[in-house]
Amino acid sequence: MMIRLFVFVFLTVTHHKAEARYRSSNHPHADHGCGVNDWKRFRHSCYYILKNIDDAMAECQEQGGALVSIESPIENYWIAEKLNRLPKVDNRFFWTSGFTAADKIKDNTYFWVWGDYKEVGYTNWAPGEPNDKGYVCLAVNRWNGKWSDEKCQEKFNVVCEKKLDQ
Repeated sequence: MMIRLFVFVFLTVTHHKAEARYRSSNHPHADHGCGVNDWKRFRHSCYYILKNIDDAMAECQEQGGALVSIESPIENYWIAEKLNRLPKVDNRFFWTSGFTAADKIKDNTYFWVWGDYKEVGYTNWAPGEPNDKGYVCLAVNRWNGKWSDEKCQEKFNVVCEKKLDQ
């Protein structure tokens, strides 16, 4: 009986230590260095998903962040996965920092840039998007991660991002 108890305790402790080592070594993108308030780390950025649009941009800035710029397929997938898990959100779209700049028109087509005026390289537009109907802000669909151009006045939720020192 005593040997069984020892083996059980040993295996339990060993499992928890191994699990902790696995999380820290194989998951270097865990939530470290992001501070407080539900910020989540992924690679070299932290993300904060706000559930209320009111003063969202100001709140992002107050916490040292800005609206998200999605620069890769894996980042897009990670964000869409987090958005899809949110309980009770009023709408399906979340704002990014993407927009069409009036001074950035190429071949009679709007030129998409992020909030820092860096050109949008990677894209994940939904079929038929952008539809160039004068909608100049970029939103991401929480259900499938696809992008859509929408009216900037829409009251969507937002995703904040703050870059970490690399």
